[in-house]
Amino acid sequence: MKYYKLENVVYAFEDDGSQDDYIKPEMVLMTSEEVDKHINPEKYFTEGQKYSIYLNSLKPLTRRQFKLVLLENDLLDAVELSINNIEDKTTKTRMQIEYTEATEFKRNSESLLFMCQLLNLSEEQINTMWEKALTL
Repeated sequence: MKYYKLENVVYAFEDDGSQDDYIKPEMVLMTSEEVDKHINPEKYFTEGQKYSIYLNSLKPLTRRQFKLVLLENDLLDAVELSINNIEDKTTKTRMQIEYTEATEFKRNSESLLFMCQLLNLSEEQINTMWEKALTL
């Protein structure tokens, strides 16, 4: 295939020349590196981009899954106690509502990250627990 771009749109044409009539003069032939980046973009992602894609791939947990994984990691009582010990009344009430009323928990939500911070959990610990919870 021959790859051309025009205004950030990529066009692919057969190498045999059978589609050359469709190639406009204003189209720019892409370099082999540009073609590789187009076909295999994941090879060029930064570690930060790869991690972001990973986090976004983690499906939300049901309330059941979330509480079971906390229980399996001996954190169920700890999270409830930590929320009850929050000094700021508004934050405490918000976190109690988030914890007790949520029907699902999203990996990147502010409330979940706050709960994990209360428990001093690392990103790696959260991800490991999340992956386990998805199987429950």
